[in-house]
Amino acid sequence: MATTTNLTTTYAGKVAGGYIRAALLSNESLKGVTVLENVDYKAVVRRLTDSITFADATCDFTPSGTVTLNEKILELKKFQIHREICKGDLNTSNLLYDWDAKETQDGVLPVSLTDALIANILGGAAAANETMIWQGLGTANTYKGFCELIQDAGDDQNAGSGALTSATIVGAVEDLVDSCPDAVKGSTEKPIIYMSLNAWEAYMIASAAAGNGWYTYGGPEMPKQYLGYQIFVCPGLYADHMLMTQKSNLYFGTNILNQWNEVKVLDMSELDGSDNVRFKCNFFAGAQIGFTNEIATWGTNF
Repeated sequence: MATTTNLTTTYAGKVAGGYIRAALLSNESLKGVTVLENVDYKAVVRRLTDSITFADATCDFTPSGTVTLNEKILELKKFQIHREICKGDLNTSNLLYDWDAKETQDGVLPVSLTDALIANILGGAAAANETMIWQGLGTANTYKGFCELIQDAGDDQNAGSGALTSATIVGAVEDLVDSCPDAVKGSTEKPIIYMSLNAWEAYMIASAAAGNGWYTYGGPEMPKQYLGYQIFVCPGLYADHMLMTQKSNLYFGTNILNQWNEVKVLDMSELDGSDNVRFKCNFFAGAQIGFTNEIATWGTNF
């Protein structure tokens, strides 16, 4: 059965432009985590801990200290986005005028519509993954996102929870930084403060109220920082949520990144004689965390 196609049109001459699609979140969070590519099915996420201390020098080799190796398994799940459009559903008197006559006569799906559907599928995949990387529960059609992984472990450094407004955001960020382990803050790799979209907006409003208008209105090129720590805005993170950890502690895995940019289009007329066109996109995804006890969190979903 073809994908349900809802058509709403009022013909008023030739089509004026492309197709207006609903706004889609980009997969912005992938820029702030460690991406593992070419994972066949499972990958071992290894972290090493070695608290370096001095020892008085002697003539002998005297080993000291403790080296701890920690590993977790990042397991991929396979996902798909499949759509099937019946060309017959599009043969309404109004829509025919909007498309090239030869394409219609030849019985092919208009190129403009094909391009729009491909762009929508790819954009939708990015938007869905932006949310899933944080909010995924590991149930059907999802993998476990970072929030669920942290909640399962139950050993994060929680700084509190509550609505993040311009009146509360600065204090909440202070509490978050205070809760982050000193070893993480003092590491060579500095941790990042990950903020939900509404938390960042509240922080900007508070900054403007404090007289930092140059910071608030500086544009996207203005570095996002607090006490020297980078702030990374995550559109898919739950509202009123924040966390602080190193980029190397958050992992997203996939098989081949190009699969996220590939949609196969199959015109079934030459294969089964039907009037259908299929759009197929398949890819792998999964998330994992190295040390959950090295993460400071703010919010109820951790």
